[in-house]
Amino acid sequence: MAEATRKYLVQVAEGREAAPEEGGAPSAGPVYRCAAGAGGASPPAVPGLESCWDIFRLSVEKYPGNPMMGRREIMDGKAGKYTWVTYKEVYDTVIKVGASIRSCGINKGGRCGIYGGNSPEWVVSMQ
Repeated sequence: MAEATRKYLVQVAEGREAAPEEGGAPSAGPVYRCAAGAGGASPPAVPGLESCWDIFRLSVEKYPGNPMMGRREIMDGKAGKYTWVTYKEVYDTVIKVGASIRSCGINKGGRCGIYGGNSPEWVVSMQ
């Protein structure tokens, strides 16, 4: 991390190694918070939110019908209206993509590289 950036951050937790024997917990880098929040001003961590998946899953539970991702239709080279999909629709697609990846032999804790430009499809595959 660049030294200029460090003056704005405070490390609040050490990184950890992967722990497959403890239920497959992935490795994680150190946790940093904004230095302005040092001394207790930062909000407390939410129990059960330890990954992007946890945040996504909780959002689906709380807001299943809310729009999550939009795509603009391009007509004659011009951007048109957005078409939206809900959190639940994205979740259902994520589960199907995950099942497809698993059917190729990639199991929990395995690795799978996905290459693509920023798009709704990339967000789905990231989950």
